[in-house]
Amino acid sequence: MRFPRSLVSYALVFCLAPLACAREGHEPEARARLTTVLRDSLGAATDPNVAFIANGGRRDSHLYVMFDTTEVPNVSDSVFELRARDIARFAMRHYEKAGELDSVTVATRESIQPGVWRIHHSSAFGVARLKEQRVP
Repeated sequence: MRFPRSLVSYALVFCLAPLACAREGHEPEARARLTTVLRDSLGAATDPNVAFIANGGRRDSHLYVMFDTTEVPNVSDSVFELRARDIARFAMRHYEKAGELDSVTVATRESIQPGVWRIHHSSAFGVARLKEQRVP
């Protein structure tokens, strides 16, 4: 019995799609747990998101933490930088796969309309810089 080529193609795509979309390891769960910890720490109104920046390097090496501006409304760049460093350190302490990270970016966003955000502040930190001791 011969099957039409299109039917075989659809069957092949249907069988291979779950493999292509499979989650790799526990990374999505680790991000979800970090998001929950951030929400508990910063407050639910901040609606934190945790993702990765794919910038030609290793896939899970640059953590991106973004939250609503309610956490740091209308602050200067220097004040944001201090708060962002604290949040990045907090994220490093609570992210299960922190040893695999090269850097962490913290950003604030304002919702302009559904699906459209305006980034107010953004700071990136190398992992080595986050591990340095604070100077009082």
